Amino acid sequence: MPTYFRDTNLPTMASLRGVSQLHDDIDNLFGGLFGRTFWPTLEREGKGLMPQVDFKSDDKQYTMTVELPGVAPEEVKIEVTGRELTISGEKKEEVMDKAKTHVQERRYGSFSRTMTLPEDADADTIRAVAKNGVLTLEIARKVAEANKPRSIEVQKG
Repeated sequence: MPTYFRDTNLPTMASLRGVSQLHDDIDNLFGGLFGRTFWPTLEREGKGLMPQVDFKSDDKQYTMTVELPGVAPEEVKIEVTGRELTISGEKKEEVMDKAKTHVQERRYGSFSRTMTLPEDADADTIRAVAKNGVLTLEIARKVAEANKPRSIEVQKG
């Protein structure tokens, strides 16, 4: 069974919420078929900023979109270590010298999101583009070794 995209920021949440524990039990029962990203509302607890992520795939690539409204592309850092992909950065507040704040609902500060890539993701080919507050990462899929033809040399006995 293939390995699906996993959000590694969330494991501590499993012990805090009964619904999350139920999700983990069902996930274990089905061998990891359902990714943690089906529970996006649990990701916000105890965190200042937690960018929302969509993860899709086809036969050739994975596509991840990350909502980062108000975050300048130069404030985003993307790192890959092994199969761990980390997106981090900072959303900075625009400060006006003589402005008085009456209501502040928007959040500012640093964020970091670490996820485990699927086994067939080619981390060397990640392409990232930021447009209109959405970061899009395109990650090519490796051709499975089992499907690659290989020649076997015949030796004299």
